[in-house]
Amino acid sequence: LFRSGKTTFLAALNIAVSQAAAQELMIFGVDDASTDFLVDNTAKLTSERKFPAGTIYSGNQYSWVLRMETQVPERRRFGRQTMTTVPLEMNLDLMDEPGRVFKDVQREPDPAAPGGGGQNLGFDDDDDDGDIDADSDAGTVVTEDSVMDQLASCDGLLLLFDPTREWTEGDAFNHFQGTLLRIAQRRMAGQTVPGGRLPQYVAVCATKFDHPDVYRRAKNGGYRRFAADDPAMFPQVADELAEKFFADLVRQSERGNADLVAMALRRYFEPDRVRFFITSAIGFYKSRRSARFQEADFMNTVRQADGTYQIRGAVHPINVVEPLVWLGQSLAAR
Repeated sequence: LFRSGKTTFLAALNIAVSQAAAQELMIFGVDDASTDFLVDNTAKLTSERKFPAGTIYSGNQYSWVLRMETQVPERRRFGRQTMTTVPLEMNLDLMDEPGRVFKDVQREPDPAAPGGGGQNLGFDDDDDDGDIDADSDAGTVVTEDSVMDQLASCDGLLLLFDPTREWTEGDAFNHFQGTLLRIAQRRMAGQTVPGGRLPQYVAVCATKFDHPDVYRRAKNGGYRRFAADDPAMFPQVADELAEKFFADLVRQSERGNADLVAMALRRYFEPDRVRFFITSAIGFYKSRRSARFQEADFMNTVRQADGTYQIRGAVHPINVVEPLVWLGQSLAAR
């Protein structure tokens, strides 16, 4: 989604993999550009304590491999089913297009072909977690078909939703619906099974759990939990409560129609192939002098004089790698 923090999420993914308890989990690029993307943007978060700049141009394609182990069912004699551990490599592909590519905008007609045509779009920063960059050349031509073809061919999709933007702009569904319908056009046209749905697994991530307004709603609404196996006791929202909390966050917006996003997901995809997660790319602040999260001092950002945000302390991503692990495990089990 537009300005949802894709770049920051991916930079935090590298950190989340490093901090994961599973020793076999790792991520690596398939080429120099993809590796450089991780190196540069991770350094922004960890060493410079700054947010990566969002997408300001188009055309780059990045790809990484997330390697893990997972359990899959294995049939043995007499019909008894057991589980076996297998290695899994999942390809993560990103076409580094700005979020505005996904907006439901009108196509410019092509005079040479009635009904045909493409889009001319300006590009903006897709990451309002941090630095806001100036718009790039508004005359850049973006090919929408290649982006939509790639999304339609994926086995799993990661959908990022920024609740704080929805409260102020109310445009999440506006950006989402066109993408969904174009994926459906490519995957469902010619389907012979009545009532068939899109085959992808979808991990829906509501971002910015560390934002004061989001965190307080989780706390006051009874969604906040603390994992017993986390020595730092960072807050989280349990997976079984994530969808309900997502619905509560959506209801806070007086301008938008983001409730239609959840409805459309349930209608176009199999319900058991959609899961919600509440995430934070940078996590909560924890002083090095303290062993645990402190409720009285949890904000991990500070606003600078120029209006940008600086990261205060170490980065502790929350539910950043987990959505991808779920996607990998679901696909392997299938």
